[in-house]
Amino acid sequence: MAPLLDIKDFSYAWPGETDWTCQRVNLEVNAGECCCLTGSTGSGKSTLALALKDMLPSGRREGKILFSSPTVKVGLVLQNPETQLFATTVGEEVAFALENQGVSPELMPEIVRDSLLSVGLDKDFNTPVATFSMGQKYRVLLASVLVMQPDLLILDEPAAQLDSSGLAELRVVLASLVKQGTAVLLCEHRPQVFSGLINRQWTMSGEKLSQYCSLGMSSFGQVDSPVQGHSENSLDSEEVVRVEGASAGTLVDQPLWCDASFALKAGQRVLIQGANGSGKSTLLRLLTGLIKPLKGQITVLGQQPSRKQLSGHLSFMLQNPQRQLFEERVVDEVSFSLRRKGISKSEREARSISVLHQCGIADLAERSPHKLSYGQKHLVTLASVIVGNPRILLLDDPFAGLDERFRQAVWKTMLNWSDEIKTTVIWTSHHDDEVPAAVDVLLTIEGGKIASSK
Repeated sequence: MAPLLDIKDFSYAWPGETDWTCQRVNLEVNAGECCCLTGSTGSGKSTLALALKDMLPSGRREGKILFSSPTVKVGLVLQNPETQLFATTVGEEVAFALENQGVSPELMPEIVRDSLLSVGLDKDFNTPVATFSMGQKYRVLLASVLVMQPDLLILDEPAAQLDSSGLAELRVVLASLVKQGTAVLLCEHRPQVFSGLINRQWTMSGEKLSQYCSLGMSSFGQVDSPVQGHSENSLDSEEVVRVEGASAGTLVDQPLWCDASFALKAGQRVLIQGANGSGKSTLLRLLTGLIKPLKGQITVLGQQPSRKQLSGHLSFMLQNPQRQLFEERVVDEVSFSLRRKGISKSEREARSISVLHQCGIADLAERSPHKLSYGQKHLVTLASVIVGNPRILLLDDPFAGLDERFRQAVWKTMLNWSDEIKTTVIWTSHHDDEVPAAVDVLLTIEGGKIASSK
C-alpha cells in the first residue's frame, strides 16, 4: 500500500534567500502512525510543515510532495497560534471548518463542544479568543483543526505551548486518532514527551535527514543549573518590586488570581510557574504598568509602574516575538533601543553584536528578523531587550521554540545578567518540572492564588 505522504528530495529556499531552508528531504508517513520530525532551531521543520499544507510563498523549490490521494485532508497547527486564529469567539473559531464543510447548524454545537473538551477547554462558546493565554489559544486552534477530521495532522512544537495537563490530554487525543487510522506528524524539539506514542522519528540537520526508530526518556525541558540560588547576604538589600494584596483579571468578580503579596530584590532570579491561562503573563503586564490590578498595590523601583517612568529601567519580552519585531535587519532590531538613547552607531553595533554572540545568533545579524523561525525570532527579541542593561528583565516563556543548545545559551545569559549587572530576571514557564537550582524565588500560580517560595 502506498504511504499517505511521500516526500521525495524536497528542497526549499524562501524568496530572496540564497541558502536552502530545507534540503533534499526524503520521508514517508503512513496512515495510522505517529511520526516525529525533530532538529535544531531554524533547521526547517516549520517550513516543511507549511509546505505540506501548501502554505509556502513562491520561493525556490525542488523535489516532490506526494499524497496517496488528491482528497487527503491535512490539518496544521502552527507553533504560534496567533498567526492562524481569526474569529472573535471560541465557538466561531471551532465551527468555521464545519461551516465550510456544510455541516447542518443544529449539529454544530455538539461537535464543537466535544472537540473543545477533547483538548481540555470547557469554555462558553461566546468566550473571546483574545482573553486566552497562548497555551489556551493553541488548544482552541487544535480543536478547530480536529473538527475537520484530517487524514494527516501536523503539530508544530506542541510541547512549547501546552502545560503538563494539556500535553497529557494531547497524548490521549493523538493515541485515539492514530488508532482510528489518522496519520500524525509532530515537529518537536522534545520528542521524549511523546515517548511510547511515536513510531518513527527523523532529525533535520542541514543536508542530512537521520532516522531513529526508538526514543529514550529524559527530563523535560531542564536547563543546566550548576550554580545555586543567591544567598541572602550576596544580594543587594534594595527592593525593586513589591506586590501587596493584589488581584488581577478582566472581571472584578472573576479574577485570575487574588490577594497576592510578595517582594523581590535587585539581582534575584524569579520563576513564575503555572498552568495555561493561570495569569502568568498578566502578572508580567502588571509589573510593566501596561494594565492595572483590580485591587491592591504594586510598586516597581519605588513607584507605581508606568511605561514612561520605567523606560530604560525595565525591559519586557512578550511571549509572541512577532509583536515586537519591526526592523529589516536583526542588528538594527537589537540596537533600536540604543539608537533612541543617542548612543553612537559604532558603540551600539558593537554592543548589539556582543549580545547576539551571547544568545548564539551572531550569524543572523544581517538577516531579516521576519524571515526567521519562531525560535530564532524569540532569540532576536531577547537580545533586543537585554542590550540596554535593564535593572529589571521580564521574559514571558523565554525558552519556547528553542532547542537544547539555544536553551543553554539563553540560560547562561540570564545568569550573567543577574550576577554581573544585578538585573532582577523574572520569567514564566508552564512546565512544572522546570525549577533550576539557581532560582532564588519561585512564584507558583494555582487555584487563583500566588504562592512564593525559595
